[in-house]
Amino acid sequence: MSILLFNKTVSIVLSFSIVAIMIFSFNAFGEDSQLPSWVKNNAKWWSEDSISDSEFISTLEYLINEGIIIVQIPLTTEVTAATTPLSDSERAQSFRVTFSGGDHFKEPITIFSYSKFLHFSSAVSNPSNLRNAQFSSSNPVFSLTSLPSHDKQIIYELIDRFVNPSTPPTPFNVGIEVLDGTGQLIQKWEYRRCQISDYSTFVDDNKETYRLSNIDDLEIRDITVFSCAGFALRAP
Repeated sequence: MSILLFNKTVSIVLSFSIVAIMIFSFNAFGEDSQLPSWVKNNAKWWSEDSISDSEFISTLEYLINEGIIIVQIPLTTEVTAATTPLSDSERAQSFRVTFSGGDHFKEPITIFSYSKFLHFSSAVSNPSNLRNAQFSSSNPVFSLTSLPSHDKQIIYELIDRFVNPSTPPTPFNVGIEVLDGTGQLIQKWEYRRCQISDYSTFVDDNKETYRLSNIDDLEIRDITVFSCAGFALRAP
Protein backbone atom coordinates (compact mmCIF):
# COMPACT_ATOMS: atom_id res chain seq x y z
CA MET A 1 0.00 0.00 0.00
CA SER A 2 1.28 3.44 -0.85
CA ILE A 3 2.27 5.67 2.02
CA LEU A 4 0.40 8.45 0.19
CA LEU A 5 -2.82 7.11 1.68
CA PHE A 6 -1.82 8.65 4.98
CA ASN A 7 -2.60 12.28 4.28
CA LYS A 8 -3.50 14.72 7.02
CA THR A 9 -7.23 14.25 6.46
CA VAL A 10 -7.47 10.51 7.02
CA SER A 11 -4.46 9.79 9.17
CA ILE A 12 -5.97 10.82 12.49
CA VAL A 13 -9.18 8.84 11.91
CA LEU A 14 -7.20 5.80 10.83
CA SER A 15 -4.93 6.18 13.83
CA PHE A 16 -7.78 5.68 16.29
CA SER A 17 -8.86 2.47 14.55
CA ILE A 18 -5.37 1.02 14.48
CA VAL A 19 -4.67 2.04 18.06
CA ALA A 20 -7.76 0.08 19.11
CA ILE A 21 -6.37 -2.95 17.26
CA MET A 22 -2.99 -2.49 18.89
CA ILE A 23 -4.45 -2.22 22.40
CA PHE A 24 -6.50 -5.36 21.77
CA SER A 25 -3.33 -7.10 20.59
CA PHE A 26 -1.51 -6.13 23.77
CA ASN A 27 -4.26 -7.60 25.94
CA ALA A 28 -4.81 -10.73 23.85
CA PHE A 29 -1.25 -11.74 23.09
CA GLY A 30 0.83 -10.18 25.86
CA GLU A 31 4.47 -11.08 25.46
CA ASP A 32 3.76 -13.19 22.33
CA SER A 33 2.78 -10.10 20.33
CA GLN A 34 4.79 -9.47 17.16
CA LEU A 35 4.78 -5.74 17.88
CA PRO A 36 8.20 -4.38 18.76
CA SER A 37 8.43 -2.91 22.24
CA TRP A 38 9.18 0.57 20.88
CA VAL A 39 5.88 0.47 18.97
CA LYS A 40 4.03 -0.30 22.19
CA ASN A 41 5.81 2.55 23.91
CA ASN A 42 4.93 4.96 21.06
CA ALA A 43 1.27 3.96 21.27
CA LYS A 44 1.28 4.59 25.02
CA TRP A 45 3.08 7.91 24.67
CA TRP A 46 0.75 9.04 21.87
CA SER A 47 -2.32 8.24 23.99
CA GLU A 48 -0.76 10.41 26.73
CA ASP A 49 0.02 13.25 24.26
CA SER A 50 3.73 12.73 24.92
CA ILE A 51 4.51 12.46 21.19
CA SER A 52 2.97 14.28 18.21
CA ASP A 53 0.47 12.92 15.71
CA SER A 54 3.07 12.97 12.95
CA GLU A 55 5.49 10.92 15.03
CA PHE A 56 2.83 8.32 15.76
CA ILE A 57 1.72 8.21 12.10
CA SER A 58 5.30 7.24 11.24
CA THR A 59 4.86 4.29 13.60
CA LEU A 60 1.67 3.24 11.80
CA GLU A 61 3.39 3.51 8.43
CA TYR A 62 6.13 1.18 9.68
CA LEU A 63 3.56 -1.40 10.85
CA ILE A 64 1.76 -1.34 7.49
CA ASN A 65 4.94 -1.47 5.40
CA GLU A 66 6.17 -4.45 7.44
CA GLY A 67 2.84 -6.27 7.01
CA ILE A 68 2.16 -6.33 10.74
CA ILE A 69 -1.09 -4.42 10.18
CA ILE A 70 -3.06 -4.80 6.95
CA VAL A 71 -5.45 -2.03 6.01
CA GLN A 72 -8.13 -2.93 3.49
CA ILE A 73 -9.80 -0.13 1.55
CA PRO A 74 -13.35 -1.13 0.40
CA LEU A 75 -14.02 -0.78 -3.30
CA THR A 76 -17.24 0.57 -4.77
CA THR A 77 -18.82 -0.03 -8.15
CA GLU A 78 -21.18 2.93 -7.93
CA VAL A 79 -20.26 6.21 -9.57
CA THR A 80 -22.50 9.21 -9.02
CA ALA A 81 -22.14 12.67 -10.47
CA ALA A 82 -22.03 15.32 -7.76
CA THR A 83 -23.71 17.97 -9.88
CA THR A 84 -25.51 18.22 -13.19
CA PRO A 85 -24.81 20.84 -15.85
CA LEU A 86 -28.54 21.04 -16.64
CA SER A 87 -30.69 23.88 -15.37
CA ASP A 88 -34.20 23.37 -13.98
CA SER A 89 -35.65 24.58 -17.28
CA GLU A 90 -33.68 21.93 -19.21
CA ARG A 91 -34.21 18.83 -17.08
CA ALA A 92 -37.32 16.77 -16.29
CA GLN A 93 -39.51 18.50 -13.71
CA SER A 94 -43.04 17.10 -13.93
CA PHE A 95 -45.45 14.57 -15.46
CA ARG A 96 -48.54 15.19 -17.56
CA VAL A 97 -50.74 12.09 -17.40
CA THR A 98 -53.66 11.68 -19.82
CA PHE A 99 -56.33 9.00 -19.50
CA SER A 100 -58.54 8.19 -22.50
CA GLY A 101 -60.68 5.47 -24.06
CA GLY A 102 -62.76 2.76 -22.51
CA ASP A 103 -66.25 3.39 -21.19
CA HIS A 104 -65.07 5.45 -18.21
CA PHE A 105 -63.39 8.34 -20.03
CA LYS A 106 -65.90 9.94 -22.39
CA GLU A 107 -63.20 12.46 -23.25
CA PRO A 108 -59.47 12.59 -22.40
CA ILE A 109 -58.66 13.62 -18.84
CA THR A 110 -55.26 15.20 -18.05
CA ILE A 111 -53.74 15.23 -14.55
CA PHE A 112 -50.56 17.09 -13.51
CA SER A 113 -50.30 16.13 -9.83
CA TYR A 114 -48.62 12.72 -10.09
CA SER A 115 -45.16 12.94 -8.53
CA LYS A 116 -43.63 9.52 -9.23
CA PHE A 117 -43.83 7.21 -12.24
CA LEU A 118 -42.24 3.75 -12.51
CA HIS A 119 -42.37 1.29 -15.41
CA PHE A 120 -41.73 -2.39 -14.76
CA SER A 121 -42.59 -5.78 -16.18
CA SER A 122 -45.54 -8.02 -15.37
CA ALA A 123 -42.88 -10.67 -14.64
CA VAL A 124 -42.30 -8.98 -11.28
CA SER A 125 -43.79 -11.32 -8.67
CA ASN A 126 -44.53 -8.53 -6.19
CA PRO A 127 -45.69 -5.27 -7.83
CA SER A 128 -45.08 -3.44 -4.56
CA ASN A 129 -41.36 -4.17 -4.87
CA LEU A 130 -40.75 -1.39 -7.36
CA ARG A 131 -36.98 -1.82 -7.32
CA ASN A 132 -37.35 -5.01 -9.38
CA ALA A 133 -37.96 -2.92 -12.50
CA GLN A 134 -37.61 -4.66 -15.85
CA PHE A 135 -38.06 -3.26 -19.36
CA SER A 136 -40.66 -5.17 -21.36
CA SER A 137 -42.77 -4.11 -24.34
CA SER A 138 -45.40 -6.79 -23.76
CA ASN A 139 -47.79 -6.90 -20.82
CA PRO A 140 -46.15 -3.89 -19.13
CA VAL A 141 -46.98 -2.75 -15.63
CA PHE A 142 -46.44 0.75 -14.29
CA SER A 143 -47.25 2.73 -11.18
CA LEU A 144 -48.16 6.34 -10.39
CA THR A 145 -47.57 7.82 -6.94
CA SER A 146 -48.95 11.09 -5.62
CA LEU A 147 -50.56 12.97 -2.78
CA PRO A 148 -54.32 12.24 -2.91
CA SER A 149 -56.09 15.28 -4.37
CA HIS A 150 -59.42 16.45 -5.77
CA ASP A 151 -58.14 16.67 -9.35
CA LYS A 152 -57.95 12.83 -9.42
CA GLN A 153 -61.58 12.30 -8.43
CA ILE A 154 -62.41 10.60 -11.74
CA ILE A 155 -59.53 8.16 -11.14
CA TYR A 156 -60.88 7.32 -7.68
CA GLU A 157 -64.26 6.64 -9.27
CA LEU A 158 -62.51 4.32 -11.73
CA ILE A 159 -60.77 2.53 -8.85
CA ASP A 160 -64.14 2.13 -7.13
CA ARG A 161 -65.45 0.35 -10.22
CA PHE A 162 -62.55 -2.12 -10.07
CA VAL A 163 -62.98 -2.72 -6.33
CA ASN A 164 -66.77 -3.09 -6.59
CA PRO A 165 -67.15 -4.62 -10.06
CA SER A 166 -70.90 -4.43 -10.55
CA THR A 167 -70.09 -2.89 -13.94
CA PRO A 168 -66.38 -3.57 -14.53
CA PRO A 169 -64.78 -0.83 -16.66
CA THR A 170 -63.39 -1.63 -20.08
CA PRO A 171 -59.65 -1.19 -20.74
CA PHE A 172 -58.41 2.35 -21.28
CA ASN A 173 -55.25 4.09 -22.49
CA VAL A 174 -52.73 6.12 -20.48
CA GLY A 175 -50.19 8.61 -21.85
CA ILE A 176 -47.42 9.80 -19.52
CA GLU A 177 -45.45 12.81 -20.74
CA VAL A 178 -42.19 13.81 -19.07
CA LEU A 179 -41.87 17.61 -19.13
CA ASP A 180 -38.97 19.98 -18.55
CA GLY A 181 -39.10 23.13 -16.45
CA THR A 182 -40.69 25.13 -19.27
CA GLY A 183 -43.40 22.54 -19.92
CA GLN A 184 -41.77 21.20 -23.08
CA LEU A 185 -42.01 17.48 -23.86
CA ILE A 186 -38.91 15.33 -23.24
CA GLN A 187 -40.44 11.87 -23.77
CA LYS A 188 -43.82 10.17 -23.79
CA TRP A 189 -44.88 6.72 -22.59
CA GLU A 190 -48.03 5.42 -24.32
CA TYR A 191 -49.81 2.51 -22.63
CA ARG A 192 -52.62 0.59 -24.37
CA ARG A 193 -55.59 -1.33 -22.99
CA CYS A 194 -54.88 -0.85 -19.30
CA GLN A 195 -56.61 -1.89 -16.12
CA ILE A 196 -55.94 -1.03 -12.47
CA SER A 197 -54.36 -4.02 -10.74
CA ASP A 198 -53.60 -2.49 -7.33
CA TYR A 199 -54.23 0.66 -5.34
CA SER A 200 -53.29 1.81 -1.85
CA THR A 201 -53.55 4.92 0.30
CA PHE A 202 -50.95 5.00 3.05
CA VAL A 203 -49.11 7.24 5.51
CA ASP A 204 -45.42 7.71 4.79
CA ASP A 205 -43.91 8.59 8.17
CA ASN A 206 -40.31 7.96 7.15
CA LYS A 207 -38.68 11.39 7.12
CA GLU A 208 -35.63 9.92 5.38
CA THR A 209 -37.62 9.61 2.15
CA TYR A 210 -38.04 12.52 -0.22
CA ARG A 211 -41.10 14.62 0.60
CA LEU A 212 -43.61 15.12 -2.21
CA SER A 213 -44.98 18.17 -0.38
CA ASN A 214 -43.09 21.17 0.98
CA ILE A 215 -43.79 20.15 4.58
CA ASP A 216 -41.15 18.19 6.50
CA ASP A 217 -43.67 15.90 8.17
CA LEU A 218 -45.53 12.64 7.53
CA GLU A 219 -47.44 12.45 4.25
CA ILE A 220 -50.58 10.67 3.13
CA ARG A 221 -49.74 9.18 -0.26
CA ASP A 222 -51.43 6.93 -2.77
CA ILE A 223 -50.02 4.55 -5.34
CA THR A 224 -51.89 3.08 -8.30
CA VAL A 225 -50.56 0.11 -10.25
CA PHE A 226 -51.70 -0.42 -13.86
CA SER A 227 -51.46 -3.56 -15.99
CA CYS A 228 -51.60 -3.04 -19.75
CA ALA A 229 -51.51 -4.97 -23.02
CA GLY A 230 -48.62 -3.00 -24.54
CA PHE A 231 -46.79 0.30 -24.66
CA ALA A 232 -44.55 2.51 -26.77
CA LEU A 233 -41.88 5.00 -25.72
CA ARG A 234 -41.67 8.05 -27.98
CA ALA A 235 -39.45 11.10 -28.23
CA PRO A 236 -40.77 14.46 -29.54
